[in-house]
Amino acid sequence: MTNPSRRYAMNFGWVWGPNNMELDKKASLALKLRGADPAQLNELLDGWLEELIHDEESGSYYQGGFSVEVQSRGQGSADIIFASGGQDVADSLGYAVDGFHDSVLEQLDTAEVTWTELPLES
Repeated sequence: MTNPSRRYAMNFGWVWGPNNMELDKKASLALKLRGADPAQLNELLDGWLEELIHDEESGSYYQGGFSVEVQSRGQGSADIIFASGGQDVADSLGYAVDGFHDSVLEQLDTAEVTWTELPLES
């Protein structure tokens, strides 16, 4: 499912549905952000990432039950993967994307945002 809204609404059928009855799969949500003011996006994104724990080895960030991978960024664009798994998959993923929305997306003057639910992974 692809959602073009700036705020992502948790799809419980995706994370808790028939493909994840045992709640043993990882759910990953891709954010594609385009058209933001580069300086504003960099400042907001850096500020938000500083609140998370950075794993130097993998390059990923995490907090609680979610992880964040910044796949690319620059020139007012960013591609970011939010991921979580286990029994608190919906809560953790929701917490991550809500925090990102409030700290980054809501503060941007302009931006096009697309959220894509990726296939669940074992």
